[in-house]
Amino acid sequence: MTGVPTNDSYLSVGEGVEIAATIERCSRIYVAGRARLQTSCRSFVLDAKGRVDGSIECETAEIRGHFEGEIRATQRLVVHDTGQIEGEIRYGRIEVADGARLNGRIENLGAASSVTQPGGLSATDPTKARAAGALP
Repeated sequence: MTGVPTNDSYLSVGEGVEIAATIERCSRIYVAGRARLQTSCRSFVLDAKGRVDGSIECETAEIRGHFEGEIRATQRLVVHDTGQIEGEIRYGRIEVADGARLNGRIENLGAASSVTQPGGLSATDPTKARAAGALP
């Protein structure tokens, strides 16, 4: 895959749309439909009605729908209460809302990173976060 672009290009996959693609040189990606994707981007947003299977590398990601595959958010990963991730999850910082579901291998990319739940709960590794109720 090509590196993250310096422009402000944008791709939106609307509700009811289904695509399968390798996307290059796109800065921001929003998915409300179904997609099989392989991409690197700055910002990735998966709507509550969206479903993505694939491999995403980004700086920031917000997951409200169902994601299956590999996701690597080098700066910040936010999993909302309707969000579900299955597979390989790598993050710089992560915020997991009550009701969100994570299943698979979870890896912190940096020692300074933490798992944060609304209300300020944080832990430096997934085991502590799970014990504190931030992860299922």
